[in-house]
Amino acid sequence: MLDKRQPPLPSSSRIGTLDRTPSLQTSVPPQQLHPEIRSVVSLTHVHAHKVYMSGPLIRRIERLPDGHKPIKDEDWRDVWAQLGGTTLSIWDMKEIDEASKEGKEVPPTYINVTDAVSFFPNQHSS
Repeated sequence: MLDKRQPPLPSSSRIGTLDRTPSLQTSVPPQQLHPEIRSVVSLTHVHAHKVYMSGPLIRRIERLPDGHKPIKDEDWRDVWAQLGGTTLSIWDMKEIDEASKEGKEVPPTYINVTDAVSFFPNQHSS
């Protein structure tokens, strides 16, 4: 059964408010933008910082970013995941348990979901 506890967060502990993408609002003062563009910039900024999901998942890596199979097949792993904007942050629960015994924190793995490919097991295949 998947452990329902939330893993220790990175040292900032404000994961939902981390600045994951450069903000156009900091590079161009809002008053210099055309009014129609201001709303687009504002919505883009809000989207990048919104947390859409946070909770337990199971994960299996079948292909590495270069398309090759992993050297070691680790099967399904319990993870804690948080989707904020287009960034999926993943903490491996086994690594968290080991690190917590030593009083350490585990950094997440970040996945840009706009560049990612996910395959879901077919429940009806044999």
